This record gives sequence, C-alpha cells and structure tokens, in this order.
Amino acid sequence: MSTKLKYIDSHWGIFALQGIVALLFGWFALFTNSSDIQTLVIIVGSVLLSLGIIELLNLLARTRTKKTWGVSLTMAILEVSAGLALLFTYEQNVAWHLIVIAAYTILRGIFEIILGLKAIDDLTDKFIWVLTGVCACIMGVVILNTGHLGNTPFIKYFGSYMMVFGVVNLIYSVHNHEQGKDYRSEKLAARKKIAKSVESKTTNSKVTTKTVKKNQAKTSKNNTK
Repeated sequence: MSTKLKYIDSHWGIFALQGIVALLFGWFALFTNSSDIQTLVIIVGSVLLSLGIIELLNLLARTRTKKTWGVSLTMAILEVSAGLALLFTYEQNVAWHLIVIAAYTILRGIFEIILGLKAIDDLTDKFIWVLTGVCACIMGVVILNTGHLGNTPFIKYFGSYMMVFGVVNLIYSVHNHEQGKDYRSEKLAARKKIAKSVESKTTNSKVTTKTVKKNQAKTSKNNTK
C-alpha cells in the first residue's frame, strides 16, 4: 500500500463525510444572497464545529485501532476551537471573524502541506494534498486582505476554499477505499505465505523425524543381529 499508516490513512468514510459537509457549505457560501453577517458567521462556525466533530470520531477510531492519532487530535482542536470562537463571538466586530477564518484557513493549509509531504508516498495523492494546502494558504492571505471589500466577501472566499477542500476529500475517499482493499489483499497474501511456510517447515520436520526413527530402528536391528 502506497499510503503510510498515519492520519491520511484514516477510514475513507471520514474523507467522504468531510467532503460532503465542505461542498455543501461551499455551494451555499458562493451562491447565497444573504448579507446578514451574523447568520453567515454562525453557519461558518457550525460547519467548522461539524468538521471538528467528524475529526474527533476519526480520533476515536484511530485510538481504538492503535494507529497514529496525534495529528488527528491537532486537527480536531483547530477546527473545534475555530468553530466555537465564531459561535460564541458572532456579535463581535467583523474584523475578528475575518481574522479567525483567515487564521484557520492558513493553519489548515499548512497541515495539509505537511500531511501531503510526510504521510503520503503516492505521487498523485501527494500532489493533490500539497496543492490544496497551498491554495488554502493563498486563500487565507486573500481573506485577511478583504476587509475593505465589505462584510460578506471573505465568506465567499472561504466558501471557495471549502469547495476545493470538499472535492479533494471526495477524490481521496475513493482512492483511500481502493488502497484499503489493496492493503487488505496484501496482508491476506502475506498471511497465506507465512502459513504455507510454517506448514512446509512442519511437514519437513515430520519427514525428518520419521527418517530418523527409521534409521534408529534399522540400527537397532543390525545391533541385535
């Protein structure tokens, strides 16, 4: 299997669920006509909190299977913290909301770049995750510089990133599912090979034991004569 057993090797359903949530929000953010910034901030906070909860479910699954869970925990803390920061301060100045969303986007992008470089061997997967991380960092900087455009444009820019993030997650969920099948096939083949090797050794041992016993019996008869 080309993917190392780190965060990026989480269950494919996690990526699919994250992709669906991100795509739905991205579609809404890009095409909504709402200009109520408080409502939009609440929706963004709820989406980030949802992504954090999904990541916590991933954390529990990885802890149960005794796989690496440190990065998953960091992701969950980042998303839950950003979501709660928006939900509990939705009445604050728009500049605060802009900073929180921009900081989250940039940090998320940095994590994606690191994961793409460190947790993946497959070049295609490496490329899409690193590219997504770079897009996130760029979009985070753009969001940080949209304060002069009004109250809602930065939500649409964040929605654009979420669309990219959602598509990449859905693509990887399919690939991850295929990799999981290949990985299980490889493990099954390895187990069969080990079983055959053990069986062969056992057979050889029995044959050797029988030969020794026959030789001992012949020797005993010759000594008797």
